[in-house]
Amino acid sequence: MFTKTRKFLVSLLVMFFAFGVAGSAVFASDEPTGRIEITFRVGNNVLNINGNPVEVEPPYIVDGVTLVPVRVIAEAFGADVEWIDETREVILTYRDVEIILQIDNINANVNGQMQTLLFQPQLTNSVTMVPLRFIAENFGADVDWDDDTREITVVKEVFDGGALDDIEDVLRRSNMPMMGDSFLGWSIRRTPDMEVEFRSFDGRLNTFGISRDAYIEIDFFNNIGEETFATIRADEMEMARRNTPIGQHVRRTTSGAEFVVTQFRNRFDFIERRVFLRPGNQIVEVMLTIDSSVGTAARNEYIAILDTFDFVFNAAETEDLSNVLNGMRLFDNRELGIQFRVPAEWLEIPSPDRMNYFMFGNIYDEGVFAGASLEVVSVQAGDNAGRWASEALAQDRRTYNPSFSTFGILQTMNVGGVMATYYQSQRTMFGLELTSRRIFWEYEGYLYNLYITVRRNNVATMQRIIDSVSFEAIDREAVGTLLREPIEREIAFSTVRNTNLGFTRDVPVAWSRFLDSMFSDTRTGISVIVMRSNETITLEETREMLSEVGEQLDLTIVRAPIAIPRANLSSNALSGFMFEARGPASFGAGANYIMQYTINSGNQAFVITVTIPEMFSSEANRATINRMIGSFALN
Repeated sequence: MFTKTRKFLVSLLVMFFAFGVAGSAVFASDEPTGRIEITFRVGNNVLNINGNPVEVEPPYIVDGVTLVPVRVIAEAFGADVEWIDETREVILTYRDVEIILQIDNINANVNGQMQTLLFQPQLTNSVTMVPLRFIAENFGADVDWDDDTREITVVKEVFDGGALDDIEDVLRRSNMPMMGDSFLGWSIRRTPDMEVEFRSFDGRLNTFGISRDAYIEIDFFNNIGEETFATIRADEMEMARRNTPIGQHVRRTTSGAEFVVTQFRNRFDFIERRVFLRPGNQIVEVMLTIDSSVGTAARNEYIAILDTFDFVFNAAETEDLSNVLNGMRLFDNRELGIQFRVPAEWLEIPSPDRMNYFMFGNIYDEGVFAGASLEVVSVQAGDNAGRWASEALAQDRRTYNPSFSTFGILQTMNVGGVMATYYQSQRTMFGLELTSRRIFWEYEGYLYNLYITVRRNNVATMQRIIDSVSFEAIDREAVGTLLREPIEREIAFSTVRNTNLGFTRDVPVAWSRFLDSMFSDTRTGISVIVMRSNETITLEETREMLSEVGEQLDLTIVRAPIAIPRANLSSNALSGFMFEARGPASFGAGANYIMQYTINSGNQAFVITVTIPEMFSSEANRATINRMIGSFALN
């Protein structure tokens, strides 16, 4: 009996530290958008940008090369322009392209690569003049000459959103032979019949359809499983064997990137998968799927398109699908009429069941989460932004561990031209300091809550997000009413009866439940599970079990196993004991406390295991747990 019971306790404790912690992780721009059209005539000091006249140093021609004032053209495209007086250099920064030009130097530096110009930059009346075609091509613009009017037109399509119709519109009007992503650094040949079927917010997943017979999928993801090239080859062949394998071999792209290519087919499709293990522990999968009815010649044409995929981005011939500008990516939800920018490396964390809540962020090497979330709800009777902010601040002060978090007072600020209420908090995790700000405002019948968390030495990023917010009135008929979850000043409980295990207990109404034996608070990550043993469990058995697994799981004993006072139990017929341990910090979640309560009754025992993230180990949350334990009773 002793061995059997100890195995039960050991497996229970290991399970909680391995899986129960998983839910405890708490998680200004003036760039041009759309079409930029610049028109001018050589020798004329007026240059038109989207129809707006600008006086400039007149463009001129030398040896057949048109030279134009670099600053006005580059800034029209949204680039930053910097003049270095000591070296007589001009540095142009656009998205992830850096161009360095030097007066009287025929060579230019483009992202560290030397390119030869048609003519060297010149300084005319203190204005830097550069070859037009070089600048236009490196910014992905088209240049056209009208013989009749002797007018030069430069057109740049700037994609700055995530909607597929925007991407398709840009591609439809483009004459670039390639398309790709300048931020992620890839490109592939495009054909007239190629359409963008899907592109994720972060640009890491793309699907392109071709003539309804084939599609190409390009997927970037982090190598969290520590895959090697050898394991990738084995996994890919295993996948092929579930179908009908054709073959597998290793190849390299034109730039030298090595990949494993695997071909297989089934009753419906021919499939070719190419998998790259890239620097930075990143895996890139490129997959071609072709309808089985397609003939060999057409199939080879599709494979030829795949052969052009490479980790090279040449702005002169590639239409850029990236919406990253100056390190920030635009989020644009047209249904709710709101836009703002987030750091380009942040991922969108989907919330498929909610159309009014959005979350973005990233977990960095130290396991610290930085991100932002937005929630939009309808204004209800008696509700306003100030009230929501006040209730949220009170809840945070009640539920967060004061040893790790401090909260400021309510203040006001301007967001998108509207006065908002906010409060700021400071937090420490893994020795790193974080700053959070929760901002609430009201506009045309709807309330908004923007919640941003960054490292404390990176508050400039927080301000950039705030400065980029813009919104417009929501179509109430189309969107309807969006209710917000009420924030309770006091926890409301209900009694839950589990007829299978034979117990009742009080549980917070807002908590999630599974089979009436597992309960969790999704906001804090606190979880509770009840299990029953057909044997009683002694205090000595628990002590030996804890000693056995404590070193294995790197536990720190906070409270050694002790008896639970009968006054703290719902009946004198019950007896029990409890212990508390602190587990190691888990990725992105900090340390976790685990409290295990054993309640004996007759010849059976109930084991109640509670997991509390250290960040939320507050008096209020522990009082909630005590209420749940004290209300435990047998049916």
